[in-house]
Amino acid sequence: MVTKESQFVRQLLMGLSIALAGVGLILGTILISQGGVWIKTGLRFITEAGAGFSLTWKLDGLTVFFLFILLLGQGLSSLYALGYLKEYEEKKKSLWSFYVNWFLFLGSMIGVLLANDGFTFLLTWEMMSLFSFFLVLYEHEDAQNRKSAYIYFVMTHVATVLLTTAVLFLYALTGSFSFEVWAGAVPSLSTIQLNLIFVAFFIGFGTKAGFVPFHIWLPYAHSAAPSPVSALMSGVMVKVALYLFIRLVWLTLGPGPVWWGWLFLLIGALSALVGILSASVQSDLKKLLAFSTIENVGILGMALGSAFLARSWNNAWAMDLAFAAFFWHSLQHMLFKSLLFMGAGNIIQATHTRNLERLGGLLKRMPKTGLAALIGIIGITALPPLGGFWGELMLFQSLWVNTFHLAGGWSKVILPLSIGILALVGGLSMATFVKWFGVSFLGQARSPVAERAKEAHPVQYIAPLIVGGLAVLGVLWPSATFALIDLPLSVLRSGDSVQIRSSLGMPLNLSSIYLILLILLTVIIVFLSKRGIHRVTATWNCGGPLTPSMQYTAGGLTNPIRVLFTKVLGSHRQVDGDYAGTRYSLRSLTYEGRIKEVFEDIFYRPTLRGLLWLSSQILKLQAGSIHLYLGYLLVTVVVVLILGR
Repeated sequence: MVTKESQFVRQLLMGLSIALAGVGLILGTILISQGGVWIKTGLRFITEAGAGFSLTWKLDGLTVFFLFILLLGQGLSSLYALGYLKEYEEKKKSLWSFYVNWFLFLGSMIGVLLANDGFTFLLTWEMMSLFSFFLVLYEHEDAQNRKSAYIYFVMTHVATVLLTTAVLFLYALTGSFSFEVWAGAVPSLSTIQLNLIFVAFFIGFGTKAGFVPFHIWLPYAHSAAPSPVSALMSGVMVKVALYLFIRLVWLTLGPGPVWWGWLFLLIGALSALVGILSASVQSDLKKLLAFSTIENVGILGMALGSAFLARSWNNAWAMDLAFAAFFWHSLQHMLFKSLLFMGAGNIIQATHTRNLERLGGLLKRMPKTGLAALIGIIGITALPPLGGFWGELMLFQSLWVNTFHLAGGWSKVILPLSIGILALVGGLSMATFVKWFGVSFLGQARSPVAERAKEAHPVQYIAPLIVGGLAVLGVLWPSATFALIDLPLSVLRSGDSVQIRSSLGMPLNLSSIYLILLILLTVIIVFLSKRGIHRVTATWNCGGPLTPSMQYTAGGLTNPIRVLFTKVLGSHRQVDGDYAGTRYSLRSLTYEGRIKEVFEDIFYRPTLRGLLWLSSQILKLQAGSIHLYLGYLLVTVVVVLILGR
């Protein structure tokens, strides 16, 4: 039973989160409207932290863009949480740990975006990792959730070790934590030092972003967290890591060797392909969305790779296109993935299952959630006319312009190959989300829980419908989206970005055409639905009644992908038949399919076993003998005396 006190607290705190997001967006709009040099140079603030340290902050056009994504995602997720958290109250589960960690998580992400020195960055980065860990662990009663949270905790702190090493090295070199001082000291670094710092940043930020092969935490954590947290982590947190690639690699380390761009491009393509292949064979509603996040992070990585290559080859047009694609897709992915995680949360609360095989027929029972989910799927699969299509189109153009301006060589092969991989990923994405939507919402209910499902709390379908409306508005009013994208572009390179707009293949006046088509399509659908002509007849099914078992299963729908990419997915299947003692009379057939965790099996589990073995060997040094310990001391003194001479 929900008490009035707990209901009031939930409404107050989530309302406060929405209000803070709204105030931040309004203030940001006012600052942007004032314009001025500060968008390029930045506004700086200093906070004394004591012990000789100070926290420095910077607000420029690049920060404003990602703050916009964060605040918009915060407001939408908080609105959704207003209804979603009610179920926890009914279960008499305390929400105070959620509230505290929610606000601290949001505040720490804002701190990371504003940080202008290494000390501030590491402090807020660690806070972001810690509070997101507690949010993933919120439903700690489930052993699988605890496992997921601990995997996330370990992986994110391995990344933090590398980031801390790079930061401390730059501090030792310059005597300062300031990003500007670091940028000034980069020319004095040797090639090896510069490359080692880049690799540390790449692995550290790539782990948080979810690049393959550092991605193993993401499917666990994003699927285990409460759905509002999943929406925020997938839509916003991974973008914070990508923001730091731009801030600390592009702007601070400056132009590096060309292989940096190739690494971004290849790892991005690998992440996109592995992510969508893994998503296509999932039967877990949220884990499929989590693997799709890896795919989209890979697409963003390819955009960064194209930008780095274009800078190395002095190709300003391709560089602008790549960054326009990056920022456009970052915004659109936040909207669509947040929407889909909200839809998944509604389904889970209505059916209490995340297994696609137990769903079906939900469109009749949850039509508003289904409509919102359909908008999200059109966007996430890059189908026109929604924004996902235009972001990937710009990336295609950037890769092609880079290819076209090359004189020759092996780059002429790899760049077109990356274009082909991006096209393949798009096709696989459509197949994957046809499964996600079709198996969940269409056909007949496959289980009693799906049969009894009801529409979610009004706030829980209003929030994703608002997200869908914003996604449509972004296409109908592209000038506003480009005005937002111009903010980070003004920081990354001087001059305006008019050439980007003219090269999109989407003139601004197309928005009126889309609006007319949208209205026309809506009128046609309403007209057809009001005709009142229905014909009910039996489906042709060999004379038997139509049953849920005759429908495609989630596994069966994408089984061709599983078979075609068996080696990549580590797919294994076993079919056993009971022939009742004869060769021709089949009594029953049992099929078992399993997907291996390829990267875990190949790299992470052997590494873990090796570390455990090494630990057991080191443990032998502590044998409990006082004579042995005295021997250690003697050896240490001798070594120190020798080295000190």
